[in-house]
Amino acid sequence: MGGNKQKTGLLISCWILLALVLVIFFFVKKDAIFSNLKNTNFFERIGQKTPEFIENYKEPETKKESNGLLDIEITPGPAEIGSITEVAEVNNTEHESPVQEIKIEKQVEEKIEDKQKPADQVTEQKKEEPKPVAKSKVNLCFVNVDSDGKVIRRITTREIPKSNAPLTNSIKALLNGPESGDKNCMSLIPAGTRLLGASVKNGIATLNFSEEFEFNGISADSYRAQLMQIVYTATEFSTVDSVQFLIEGQRKDYMGSEELQIWIGSPYSRSNFQ
Repeated sequence: MGGNKQKTGLLISCWILLALVLVIFFFVKKDAIFSNLKNTNFFERIGQKTPEFIENYKEPETKKESNGLLDIEITPGPAEIGSITEVAEVNNTEHESPVQEIKIEKQVEEKIEDKQKPADQVTEQKKEEPKPVAKSKVNLCFVNVDSDGKVIRRITTREIPKSNAPLTNSIKALLNGPESGDKNCMSLIPAGTRLLGASVKNGIATLNFSEEFEFNGISADSYRAQLMQIVYTATEFSTVDSVQFLIEGQRKDYMGSEELQIWIGSPYSRSNFQ
């Protein structure tokens, strides 16, 4: 009798343990069990009405796993075998890619190499050779005064930068006066004279000078000499036969003071100074 009681107690304990396991399993797998019962219409298949708590059951939303740095979705490519498409959203910008790290290291190495190079070598690499400036030769007319006070014409050749306005540049070079290489040369054009404009039409060069050009104040020969300097310099160009003088944009008959005047109402050519 005692042995039967022990077997009965052991059997009851096993049933209780099994019941506990089933209860624990039920609570762990409750969502899966309810979901399967609802999705498979289990109760309707066996001819019973689906319980209300099963009908109203909602599946819990699954959370997307993320490491907080990079969410990656891998989708098989439709065109290539074995290809994948990665859609990545970077949430942490503090981490640099290996390619960026390599570029940064390379830039640091280049800066270190530049510092290690001699200063002369670095300067030579950065220095650009200046482009040669195209030059053109022009003839300028200056004068010289001999011991008898006679004005003598002197033509000198000079190199000036080449441009699309050679006549303008030649006259401006003349107004700047003789240089150290122009021996025994002087200019009787009043200091401060500026060329305000120049044009050529039908062989006549119209040259517009500032008011300083109008007053020489030395002598009649000096007035003729300053006009001669302009005419001989301008007529060095094949397109110029004569020069019409303007003062501050105005065409005047005479220039100079009332006591000492010279005619400039018509163009001057080289023949006027023979």
